[in-house]
Amino acid sequence: MTAAADASHLRTIHPMVRGGIADRHAALHNGAPPSPQAETLTDATAVLVIPGLHEVASSWPVRTYAKGDRLYQVDAPATTLFYLEAGLVALELNTPKPRIGALAGPGDMVGALATGCGTYLESAVALSGEVAVRVLDERAQAELPAPDLATLVAAAAGARLAALTQALEDGEHPVPARLARAFLRLGSRFGQTLADGAVRLTLPVTHDTLAAMVGAARETTTAVVADMRRLGLVEGTRGSYRLRPAELMDYALEATLSAQ
Repeated sequence: MTAAADASHLRTIHPMVRGGIADRHAALHNGAPPSPQAETLTDATAVLVIPGLHEVASSWPVRTYAKGDRLYQVDAPATTLFYLEAGLVALELNTPKPRIGALAGPGDMVGALATGCGTYLESAVALSGEVAVRVLDERAQAELPAPDLATLVAAAAGARLAALTQALEDGEHPVPARLARAFLRLGSRFGQTLADGAVRLTLPVTHDTLAAMVGAARETTTAVVADMRRLGLVEGTRGSYRLRPAELMDYALEATLSAQ
């Protein structure tokens, strides 16, 4: 792949590039059909990618956030939908210990998804240096045809439910398996396949973020990542990783079986 082609690919799917629209299949497979194994782990990180939504959202007002800013706060009145155009957002659950239910990137819609609930079910926090969103507030929602709005909200809520369900399923696995599965999902959603089959993942995801994603202590997370690195499953650190998907899948399976 040439440098020019590589840059174009990143403009299309990468969350750190403004205007990028993520396609989880293209991100991991460069257009090739996904393998059945990879397909089983692609949805827990991505909240939602609705075909054609980018065109619909292009007329909505733009809002930007810096790293650490909150798009919305758990339990606050839920009035707004946010369509992500660029950047990475953590959806933090209202738990005693830090817990991230999912990461959202370009093409995802988050916010007021629980019709009739009245409040946001999680907090959304910008992880990257700049997050750009299209805002669908109550006034803009009133201007959309009711069936279109209902379809958008239902699709987004369904995808969010699937992500939370898979996160709950992961909770039954030991920490090494949880981390391997988290890396696989991140790579599937945001990574770039290299010529040797490895996946390059460049995201502002720290060990603290990984720990909050899998519900483990930061020290445990760091130790497991070090073991993965020792085994050659993961290379790099500080948000720049090179992953071996097939080997990570085997590692997750072995860790689960050994814990039984």
